[in-house]
Amino acid sequence: MQSQLLRSSFYSNAHYPRSHSLITPICSSLNQQNNTTLNTTWKPVAFSLFGSGFVLGPILDGIHSRVELVVYQTGAIDIGPLHTNITVPFMLGLFYCTVGLLQLFLDERVDSSGGEGSLSKTAASLVALVLFLELSAEMYKAGVADNIEAYILFAAAELMWLTFERTRLGFALACLVGVACPLAEIPIMKFFHLWYYPQANIEIFGQGLVTWTITCYFVYTPFLINLSRWIKSLIVTTYPKTSS
Repeated sequence: MQSQLLRSSFYSNAHYPRSHSLITPICSSLNQQNNTTLNTTWKPVAFSLFGSGFVLGPILDGIHSRVELVVYQTGAIDIGPLHTNITVPFMLGLFYCTVGLLQLFLDERVDSSGGEGSLSKTAASLVALVLFLELSAEMYKAGVADNIEAYILFAAAELMWLTFERTRLGFALACLVGVACPLAEIPIMKFFHLWYYPQANIEIFGQGLVTWTITCYFVYTPFLINLSRWIKSLIVTTYPKTSS
């Protein structure tokens, strides 16, 4: 009886460290894989996001320029029915790239519970964004009062966040983008005279803005979140060697 107890104690002590030692390398290898993925995929992801913004951004921006919510000045060009500015593709490419990479960084370093990227979710959020921009443009064209349009658009923006993102981190990023981007337009308009808002309802540092454009940038964010996640998943799946 005593020999059996000693034998069982020996085996349990001998096997426990061995099983425990297997856990550490597995966890460390998984962490190393996540870090490697973040460090090695950002360049192709950034290039893809910039290209998406360069091509798609001016098309979406044309929804507002069509109803003259924004009027372009220096560098203005017309490509068929599209009224834009020669600098807009580059600025929107940078916008897509910056917001998308920031979201991926937050996904991996702050909140790893972010959803996986998918084509269906990206496409749905893009369609919702187009409908939102069309709604805002049509209400502006119809002469809806600014406060009424703002109430409607803020409610619609919250609904879109609940539908396509629904995370506190995503909400915080959308709020940051919604406030920072209109403010970033001020020095561009003031010093370079690239565009202006003919029916601005608020003036900041001598430049007129339209208050409800905050909601447009807010709604843009869930689409960019889904787009960046989907592009990253494509790159990791298609080119596994770049993430190993």
